[in-house]
Amino acid sequence: RHGVDLFLDIHGDEEIPHVFAAGCEGNPGYTPRLERLEQRFREELMARGEFQIRHGYPRSAPGQANLALACNFVGQTYDCLAFTIEMPFKDHDDNPEPGTGWSGARSKRLGQDVLSTLAVLVDELR
Repeated sequence: RHGVDLFLDIHGDEEIPHVFAAGCEGNPGYTPRLERLEQRFREELMARGEFQIRHGYPRSAPGQANLALACNFVGQTYDCLAFTIEMPFKDHDDNPEPGTGWSGARSKRLGQDVLSTLAVLVDELR
């Protein structure tokens, strides 16, 4: 049997100067289980540093997600936790570092934070 337990599309956003995630709440197959997983992921990641939940993309209305986006397509197809995680190309307004702005070192720390978050959630994914 093949499947997906988790999908992350991680890259930079050129306009929004924050670290944030877009989930699959607009997918037709979005369930309370996925909602709980998304909430736990966001809470765990937010407790680790750079991530925040106030700024980001507008959420899709229930059943109205664009399934051409990788995150939504994979989340819908495999009934799994799926996020697009965005990092700023500029500095991070919630935690500015004027000397370096957003940097490779900060991207690496975010990657470590994501892996630490997943270590907490791994038994809940499937």
